[in-house]
Amino acid sequence: MSLAALTAAAVFVIDTFTRLQSAVAVLYALVLLIADDGTSRSRPSYWAYPCAALAVISFLINHGGRADTDEILRLVASLAAVTIAALLLARNRRLREQVRARDVRYETIFNSLALAIWEHDFTEVMAELNAIEAGGVDDLEAYLRANPGRVAHMCSLVRITHANDAAMRLLDLEGEAGFFERLSDFLPEEDESFLEGLLALDRRSPTFEIECQVRTARGNLIPIFITMRLPTDGNGYDRVCGSVLDLTERKRMERNLDVARLERDEALHRAIIGGLSTSISHEVSQPLSSINAYLAAAGRWLDRRPPAVTEARRVIGQAQHAGEDAAQVIAQVHEVVERGRLERSPIPFAPLIRRVSGAIRSRQPTATIELTLDDGNDHILGEVQLLERLVSSLIGGALNAAHRPDEQRAIGIASCADGSYVRLNITCSATAEPAGPLVSDRQPAHLSAGSLGLCRAIAQFHGGSIRVTRNGAGTGIDIELELPRACDTE
Repeated sequence: MSLAALTAAAVFVIDTFTRLQSAVAVLYALVLLIADDGTSRSRPSYWAYPCAALAVISFLINHGGRADTDEILRLVASLAAVTIAALLLARNRRLREQVRARDVRYETIFNSLALAIWEHDFTEVMAELNAIEAGGVDDLEAYLRANPGRVAHMCSLVRITHANDAAMRLLDLEGEAGFFERLSDFLPEEDESFLEGLLALDRRSPTFEIECQVRTARGNLIPIFITMRLPTDGNGYDRVCGSVLDLTERKRMERNLDVARLERDEALHRAIIGGLSTSISHEVSQPLSSINAYLAAAGRWLDRRPPAVTEARRVIGQAQHAGEDAAQVIAQVHEVVERGRLERSPIPFAPLIRRVSGAIRSRQPTATIELTLDDGNDHILGEVQLLERLVSSLIGGALNAAHRPDEQRAIGIASCADGSYVRLNITCSATAEPAGPLVSDRQPAHLSAGSLGLCRAIAQFHGGSIRVTRNGAGTGIDIELELPRACDTE
């Protein structure tokens, strides 16, 4: 302000007390330029009026009312110059204020974001990459992996030029003045994300995204996901912004989710074991009841005159198979309990059904089993012993619908893959009416609550369901088992 005042006084003295034949008053425009330095609060018009007044006073002192046309024109030119300078400076001032307001707004937005952002300067890194390529390196990735020291050196060349408040909080810093100056200050050397970033720069990729770790000011490693938009035209490597997402909470939730899944599996395992313990009596009582029925039938065959030894041997053999069934039930329960933890794996469903139905057919030759299986991609993710127990219990429950060991039974087993699920349909019909009444359409009388409850527990453990109804013939049942397909096998 003092310099502007001195300049105005000097121009007035020169214009008033010299006889220069020129428009000296034009120099008052310099006063406006000096006064408007971009930081002063005074407007250019505050200086334009005094400067114009000084030019007029100097004109009156020198010429009074005897001025000729040239002198008047010089005065008009000087006043016009001062006016134009004032208008231009006022316009520039408004533009500066708009830019300043816009900068404040963007800075507020920049620092108000919950997403951490910092700006990189890759200028020196690009110079290093160009030097490597100029040295005759064709395979940059192989070269960088073979020279980790060169990668670490280029990481130290990346300057951090700007960062927002979220980045300060992420890295436990107090302010931008204390922010890390180089990328190597907070990126661990063993992290390979920077090498991938160098390859992205070399390929001129428009974007770069990667999950990595950074070191905070307290030395803690935190997982982050960083996204950068890279220049593709060879310019702008001095201002590459990276948007950083803190993955600490997500990783913690993933760990909690894994623990919850483990606890759920263990709870389901305990529930299944509990179901097994409550249904063992039922599972074993079925073959024991069959043994008693077979032995009673054998006694009747032997009581005949003459004794029907062949038929007696046949039913005694069936009693032996029933005893083997009871032993197999106990062995499978013992195996599941001893293992202590259920292990899931992709299992082809059709071969499992064939294996179980073949074992049942060998033990019960009077049953007719017709298979219609879909041999396509019908894998399911589950525990093979439990699934075999499930299918065996469902088929066995359907076969026991006749309630008599010596009658003919026919069972149809069909499987199909429908969208995301695999379905098993079991239809059983018998030659005689069942002895007991129908309890409900979801639990017919020939399926006990213990057996059906265990089957449903196993199906729910695998994400499936079971539906049991009396079929149209009135002498059998229809069972539908639905299990989700294993996605990783498609």
